[in-house]
Amino acid sequence: MSKKDEIIRLWTECFGDSKEYAEMYFSRVYSDDDTLSITNNDGRIASSLQTRDFRMKFAGDTVGLSYICGATTARRSRGRGYMSRLMLRALDRALRKGNMMAALIPAHDWLYFFFERFGFSNVYLADRQCYTSFHPFATEKDYFELTDPYAPEVFEAFSSFEQQNPGGVLHSRRDFLNIIDDLSFRKGGTFVVVGRDDAPIAAMAWAFDRGDFVQVNELLGIDSDARTGAMQALRRHYPDRQMTLLAPADDNTSRHLHSRGMGRIVNAATALATLAKDNPGWKCAIRIHDPLLESNNHTYLIERGCATIDDSYDGRLDFDVDISVFTRILFSSPQIGSMIGFPSARTHISLMLH
Repeated sequence: MSKKDEIIRLWTECFGDSKEYAEMYFSRVYSDDDTLSITNNDGRIASSLQTRDFRMKFAGDTVGLSYICGATTARRSRGRGYMSRLMLRALDRALRKGNMMAALIPAHDWLYFFFERFGFSNVYLADRQCYTSFHPFATEKDYFELTDPYAPEVFEAFSSFEQQNPGGVLHSRRDFLNIIDDLSFRKGGTFVVVGRDDAPIAAMAWAFDRGDFVQVNELLGIDSDARTGAMQALRRHYPDRQMTLLAPADDNTSRHLHSRGMGRIVNAATALATLAKDNPGWKCAIRIHDPLLESNNHTYLIERGCATIDDSYDGRLDFDVDISVFTRILFSSPQIGSMIGFPSARTHISLMLH
């Protein structure tokens, strides 16, 4: 049995996805090279996870991100520390691949505590906006729905929308097509694209039926009216249904922000160098402690757009933090960052398969 066949066996046992979804994922997304695994005493794969490489917007630049997904252990092999060993290998791989950050989306609430042990923090936050079944989604302009979501210009618009998000993950054309097809394997999944007279493609949205309500996982558009136009189109697909939009964190809202996923800096030097370049007037001395990745354990001095390592520095420190706190500061709200003298900015993740 090949490695891929063993991973499929393990995946089927643990996730319960439809046969159609598994065929799509393992033919279009899966790669042996991206998969880390551990075998048990009889030579069969007992635990595995996948690490997919993406680019993300950060501090006016793009940096590497390692997305960890498909983490699972066979039922009879659980409680032996296999997943902990794989997580350490995943962090090391992310660092060796040149990525700045690792990210994941826990499948269950209790897993947040498990991943905190590896330095992950709740930095991907969503503003959960709820709309009653009577909400009209009124717009100032008229919108029409496009019938071909696979048209090349739809991906071009999608890519443009993502580039405008200062802290978001970037997806390739292949990723985009997989994301659309993923909805066809979800009960009540819908992808809508709308245009208007002055913009052939003005907005788009992804939604699926969660039973009690319709969840809108992502909403992109050229302006707020266009995004409302996409919600209006979803209303036609889901008449008389409550809708919940997982919008990017809005620091001006009084609503409670909900965790959407976790992130962890794996290369602090890259993060600080990129941040310093984008904030040439920022001056800071920060010491970082990382019990899992020794290469992050340094004192960093930021001045005149550069970040240097100086472990002999014995002056005043502005921050002396572990890697999880550093990650939280880095991706906190700009308002909080301004109070502590750090150029913080929110980050965003969505449309990630499994």
